[in-house]
Order: sequence, then C-alpha cells, then structure tokens
Amino acid sequence: MRRKGSGIHKNVDNPPSLGYREILIVAFRNLSRHRVKTVTTTLGVAVSVALYIFMDAWLLGMNLDSKRNIVSYEIGAAKIQTQAYFEKKDDLPMYESFTDWKPLVEVLEKAGYAAAPRMVFTGTLYARSGSAPIVFHGVDPEKESRVLRYRNYMEVGRFPDKGTYEIALGLLAAEKLKLDIPRRITEEELLRLIEDTARTPEEGAFIRRLYENSDNRQKDLTRDRAPLSQEKLSYFLRKDLPRSDLDRYWELLLSSGRNDVRISTVIDIKEETGKIRHVYQVMEAKVVGIVNSPNPKTNGNVAFMPLDVLSGEEGLLLEDRVTEILVRAAGAKDSDLPGPEETPEAIEGVLNRAGVPLPSPLRVYGWQEYVKDYIVAARGDNITTRVMILLLFILSFLGIANTMLMAILERTKEIGMMRALGMTDGELILSFMIEAGMIGLMGGVAGMILGSLANIPMVNHGIDYSTMARELSGDFGYRITALFRSAWNPGTIIGSGIVATLVSALLSIPPTLRALRIPVTESLRFE
Repeated sequence: MRRKGSGIHKNVDNPPSLGYREILIVAFRNLSRHRVKTVTTTLGVAVSVALYIFMDAWLLGMNLDSKRNIVSYEIGAAKIQTQAYFEKKDDLPMYESFTDWKPLVEVLEKAGYAAAPRMVFTGTLYARSGSAPIVFHGVDPEKESRVLRYRNYMEVGRFPDKGTYEIALGLLAAEKLKLDIPRRITEEELLRLIEDTARTPEEGAFIRRLYENSDNRQKDLTRDRAPLSQEKLSYFLRKDLPRSDLDRYWELLLSSGRNDVRISTVIDIKEETGKIRHVYQVMEAKVVGIVNSPNPKTNGNVAFMPLDVLSGEEGLLLEDRVTEILVRAAGAKDSDLPGPEETPEAIEGVLNRAGVPLPSPLRVYGWQEYVKDYIVAARGDNITTRVMILLLFILSFLGIANTMLMAILERTKEIGMMRALGMTDGELILSFMIEAGMIGLMGGVAGMILGSLANIPMVNHGIDYSTMARELSGDFGYRITALFRSAWNPGTIIGSGIVATLVSALLSIPPTLRALRIPVTESLRFE
C-alpha cells in the first residue's frame, strides 16, 4: 500500500499509531536534544512575559493611585451643584451658587455620609515677593476633613481655624511667592532673613544652625560682621531636622509678618434679572500652613480658607451661598474607590426618602463625570503603552516562530524517518506543538516569577519622580505627585503565562506543515 503523500511503499497495511505517552516522550527528548535553542527561546518568552507583567502592574498602579487621589483629596465620591455651574465648571462661575444647603448636609450626615460645603472662586494673592493667580476654596475645616484628606498632609504649619482670615496654600504657589520655609538660600538672603526674622541673638543662631552650605565651609554669618568673601554660597536646609525645629522656625517666620498676604478678587453676583454684577473686593490674610498632599491639584496655585469669614461684608458678601457640596461615605477608606451607596442615584434616593429632595437647579454629579477628560486621557495612555508592549510581545513570539522553523527544517531528515516508520502527520504536528508549548510554559513560568519579583519593590516603594514633578509644576497627566507605585494584577500574571504557552504551541504549526509538504523520499535525502 502507498501512503498518501509519502512517496514510499510500506510493508504494513495498518501502521501502529503512537499514544499520547509516546508523543510526550518524543517531545521531551527533542527539548533535551536541542538545549541551546530551548534555553534561548525560553529566555525570549520569559523576558517578554516579565516585561508585560511589570508594565501592566505599573500602569494599573498609577491609574488606581490617581483615581484614589481624585476621590480622597480633590472631589470626594460626588458633588452637589447647580446644573448651570457644572456645565461651565471650567470657568468657576461663582455666581451659579445656591443657598439652603444646610438641610441637605444634615440629612446626608444622619444617613451615614460626610458632606462638606464649599465656595470656589478665583483671585490674586499678593505677597512681599510678588503675586500669583490662585483658585481659592472657602471650606468648613471640620466638615472638609471628613470628606477629603489633604488636611493630613501639611508640609509645615497648620490648617486655618474657623472665623479667621487664615490660608493654607499649595506648596508650589508657596514656593513661587516665597511663603514656605526656604529650602535653598544664598548667603546674602540668609543674612537678610535672620535680620528680618530673629528678635534675639539666640533666635538668629537657631536659624543659622538650620542650614549648611554646599561645600561645608564655615562662614561668619553674624549680623555685625561681614562675610569673609564676596562669593555667593548656596545654603541648604538640613534634612535631619526634627519636626519641632521646623515648627519653631515656621512660627518665627509667621511672627515676622513675612506670610501676611492680600487677596484681590472680583465677586460675581447674579441678580434676579439674570444680569451678572461684579464687585471688587480686597481681604487681608495670613498663610498659616502649606499643603503637600499626594494629589498635585491640591499643591499647585490653590488656597484653602474658612468659609464662614467669606459670608460678611469684609469677605465675599456670600450670604451663606456655596458653589458645591462634596459627598463621601462616612468612614470610607482612602484605598477604596466609591461604592454603590455613593453613586448619584443612591445619594438622591437618600434625600428623597428623607423628604428633602434636591431643588430643581441642583444635581448630584459622580466623581467620574467630573474628571471625564482625565479618564479619557489616562485610557489613551494605557492603550498606547499596551500596544507598544504588545508589539514587543509579538516580536518575541516571531522569534519563537523563527526558532521553531529553523529547528524543524534542520530536522527534516529526522521527520522523514519518523514518517517512514509510520508516524502520522497529526502525530508529528502534535509532538512539535507539545515541544513548543513546553518552551512557552517554561518561559511563561519564568517570566511570571521574574515579573513578580521585579514588581515587589515597585509595589512597596515605587519610583520617586520628585525632580520631574517639580519641573512640570506637578502636572504630568496623572494625579500623582512624585511617587509612582505598581499594583498587583493576578489576572494578568496568570493570563500572560497561559497565553505564552498557547501562542508558542500554535506558532509551531506553520513550520511543521511546511516540513510535512516535503515528500518522504526527499526528506530522507535532506542534508
């Protein structure tokens, strides 16, 4: 009988087929016989899988941290605003404010929510060293701290008290206006700072001890003696200072009047006719604290001050008006994103059941509605990065396909002998699929281990991008200041190993079919 496509006569009518055990043995023997190719191909798969796991975890971590920071430090789970305000929210139209917010807050607090009223407006902050445009947030300090957590991240100083014209300023704005503790200062500036701030020689010596020069040379910095040279040295605030020394230094700066500022703003009042009336207002205030939270939005040109002082004639003539109410489930963990009970529908349902429905101009907007632009941009970055990683993944598996092609072509004579001995085409294809699948499995497992090991320090410590963050003024797309951490994604880790195994096995089919198209007689003569 002539076997189809074999080109050779056989002496048996029904050649015995191999069992799965024998096919597995053949595949394992081929792996051990071609060790160099097996190791190099396995390493290629492992690197690709490890890289994919690492990058996926990094992107997941940045996205999760950004979303948590938006909820915990910027918005809360939802905002109650007028529809007109939300539609023009980028312009911060303070005239689209509302009154009668207190019953809403009371109902929400009784139902297990934290609710914080706010008045958001823009203005210019004038300090001794210059001025800067600022977005001001008039807040209730106590209620605000129940919804948002930035108050826990005071770089120095404290949060403003109720009934005072005090300000907590974002770190970047404070640095621009020189209202923070100077971290780097020249010799001349240090002498002037001591002269303006210190009331006694002991206080002057205290401030001087807080700094060290860049080359550790000792300079005479007393007020009654000139420096030894005209060279301008840079002095840096010592990094090992205890918090008590920083607090004392901050109090000295405050008492010197250095942080006294002036707020200039335009109050927009909407009259009953719909006409917008503009009233110019100036307020004297003092910067008593610097905010440096994990969310860069709270650290930029942003200031927080008590809401109650803005209602009177010396404030903004608000008459108890606010632009928004922030809402969050009471006791919610910072690591948790808002749950089903924090959706706009759930919050509106609570108010309706309590008999205090939202007035017609007011709506509840979820945090995702408020940051649609960020979510779209983050999703786009995610897709772009994943495509790049996928291309690397494809290149790696093309290498596998090429390796399998070369390995199979080099074994053409061997394939011909196995076919002549009665091994069917299906059995040959299966044996090579198992061989390639085992390479993919070993590479996948190794890649899972390597990727997970590389991910451990990224999850626990992350990478500090403080320098880049300062150069970009804290704005590089994500709501993260400087520390980029990864997050565990078990689905990706396990899935990448499975995909590596399956793809490797499937990539062995084309070169095997190519080899099987060669007649057995020609295969046996192949060199």
